[in-house]
Amino acid sequence: MNAALSESQQDYLKIVLDLINEKKVARIKEIARRKGVSMPSVTEAMRKLSKTGFVQYSTHEFVELTGKGETAAHRLFSKNMFLKNFLVDVLDIDEQVAEKEACELEHHLRATTLDRLILLYQFLSARQQTDRPSLTLFRKCLRIAEGLSEEDPACGFRFWENRYPHRQSESTVHTLLSKLEQGQRGQIVMLGPDTEIRRRIIDRGLLPGSRFVLEEKGTAGRPFRVRCDGCLIELELIATNMIEVAVEQPN
Repeated sequence: MNAALSESQQDYLKIVLDLINEKKVARIKEIARRKGVSMPSVTEAMRKLSKTGFVQYSTHEFVELTGKGETAAHRLFSKNMFLKNFLVDVLDIDEQVAEKEACELEHHLRATTLDRLILLYQFLSARQQTDRPSLTLFRKCLRIAEGLSEEDPACGFRFWENRYPHRQSESTVHTLLSKLEQGQRGQIVMLGPDTEIRRRIIDRGLLPGSRFVLEEKGTAGRPFRVRCDGCLIELELIATNMIEVAVEQPN
C-alpha cells in the first residue's frame, strides 16, 4: 500500500493521524507547522492525497483520514515507533537522534528486513535477563524461526514465549491477546513463531511496543477487533494466540 506514496506523503499521513489522536482534528496550519513547510504546500499535498483516496479534504476544512488513509497511517506510525524503540533500547541511541533516524529508516526497509529486526529485538529482550546475547546463536535461532532449519534446544523461547509471564514485573501481567476480555488495554511484547502469521500481524501495524484496547473478543469463527492508534484492526483467533501482551495490574 505504501509503495504508491512518496516519502513526503507518508510523513503527511503520520502527521494527520498524530494530530487527530492528539487534538481530535487536523488543521492545515498545524500540519504545516509540524512538517516545517508553508500552508500552500500542505494544501497541495492534501489535494493529491484526496485524489488518491487517502484523505478527505475541502478548502478551509479539517483534514480527515479515509479508511484507506487510516490503515496506511497506522502502519507507518507503528513501524516508526518500533524503529525508534529499537534504536533506543538496543543500540542505546539518543532519543532525539533515534526519532530522526527512525523516520529515515522506515521509508527504505523491506518487509523481510523489518521482520528480522523485530525477531532480533525479541531475541535480545528475552535474553537480557539471563546472559549476554550471542550473535552466532541469534543467527542459528533466526533460521529456525523462519522455518529454514530444524529446531534446536539452544533456541527454545528466544523469539517467543509459551509460558507466562516470561519476564517478571510488579506492575504488569504477561499473557496472550486471545485471553483478554473486551475493554482491556495492553501493550504488545512478542510475536510468535509462525512466520506467515507473524508477518500478517506486522503488516497490520501491530509490532512489539504497540499499545491497544480490545474492542471485541472473537472466536474461532469471528475475528477479534483491537483499536491501535485510532485504527480498528481485525485478527483471527490463531493470530491472537501468537501475540504476547503486557497488561497493567490494577492498583
